[in-house]
Amino acid sequence: MTNKSSNLSQRAIQSLNVPNPMRDALMDAWDYIFHPVNPVINLGVAQNDLMNDELNEKIPASIGFELADLNYGRPEGSYRLRQLVASTITRHFKPIRDVEQNHIIVTAGAGAAIFYLTMAVTDPGDSVLVVSPYYGNLDADVCFNSQVDLVPLYLNENGDDWDLNVDDEVLEQMFADAVNNKGKRIKALLITNPHNPFGRCFSQEALETLLQFASRHHLHVISDEVYGLSTFGDLVVHSHDDTQYQQGFLSLLSFPDLDQVIDPSLVHVTYSISKDFCMNGLRMGFVIDQHNSELRNVLSTSAMFSWTSSINDRLVSKLLEDEAWVDHFLATNKRRLANAYKVAVDALNHHGLEFIPANAGHFITVDARALLKERNNGASPTIEDERWLWKTLLDRGVYIAAGHVFHTRYPGIFRVTFTIEEKKLRKGIAILAQVLQSAA
Repeated sequence: MTNKSSNLSQRAIQSLNVPNPMRDALMDAWDYIFHPVNPVINLGVAQNDLMNDELNEKIPASIGFELADLNYGRPEGSYRLRQLVASTITRHFKPIRDVEQNHIIVTAGAGAAIFYLTMAVTDPGDSVLVVSPYYGNLDADVCFNSQVDLVPLYLNENGDDWDLNVDDEVLEQMFADAVNNKGKRIKALLITNPHNPFGRCFSQEALETLLQFASRHHLHVISDEVYGLSTFGDLVVHSHDDTQYQQGFLSLLSFPDLDQVIDPSLVHVTYSISKDFCMNGLRMGFVIDQHNSELRNVLSTSAMFSWTSSINDRLVSKLLEDEAWVDHFLATNKRRLANAYKVAVDALNHHGLEFIPANAGHFITVDARALLKERNNGASPTIEDERWLWKTLLDRGVYIAAGHVFHTRYPGIFRVTFTIEEKKLRKGIAILAQVLQSAA
């Protein structure tokens, strides 16, 4: 809580008090993760190390230096960069309508893209529905400095948070509860597809139900699609009964007859180079908006506060203009994701740990509820049990992401990143199993 004598604005004080369990967990683990001598095995941050060799070869050969890098670029990104991003999205997302350079606004990461979209479509005191569970840092991306809050929207009452089937009646019940009982003014719906933390893609039917729901209530739809080209389900054969993991990715840019379902000017997509291109640290994201020129004008102005550097602009342009390299990179990444996922599944099966099958992203979700329930002598696990396991693993040299930072309804779920060196991945999962099974 902020001291009353600090002379901060109420807006700043509200921002400091925005709950953000993901940020809190990361800050608590920071010195463990980035220890200069003996860092822990990092199974908690969605960083893809599988393509490091390719990037280590390509980036130094591409970056160079030009005097023009010392000048201001365009706040919304150079024409060249936006043209190349548009071309890349068109070639790989297969949108219904080709993406054009003027549909693109460049930001300092996808989080900034979501923040500025939020600021453009909401007013202080409004709320944004977010399909839940959800990527924990959306708490900051949406709520920090905006005076807007997030309202979790769970898709069904089937008993499993990872079930992406959408029950329209449940959506309406949750909307009515938020508006009528909690006094919320809902202005937007936020979707992460492929889903984070569960690494699954929404079906066309599920997306259509969500779009129809948003249309009925005249909500803006923000679709965060940063893992859109990190799918691998077609390269994995799974014996698990659950078939949702086989669902391929469908961007809202590619949604058939979108204008028959919702006003297209309400639909906005965010993307970045962080996940599919394995470059978290370069901090470059994009708003892709094909149908709302007024919104794009607003975002072009606010881009002054999320200005990517001229060097970054030129570097990413150099990478994307080499279409052969991009195509090879994405195809290679997809194969390596599938292989790394198979390693994770093999290790989890070897140690008898339950998991939720995935087909996209950098992570797999471990279901530790049964083992934690044994530890509790039959009582259902709590968030405190998650924190105990998280801290015990950290002390044993492994960092994972606990379910409560993603706002899961049922404690005992953990997200495990598998896009690291195989030896470290197997060791980290072995330690996870040892801690859980010794406590049960």
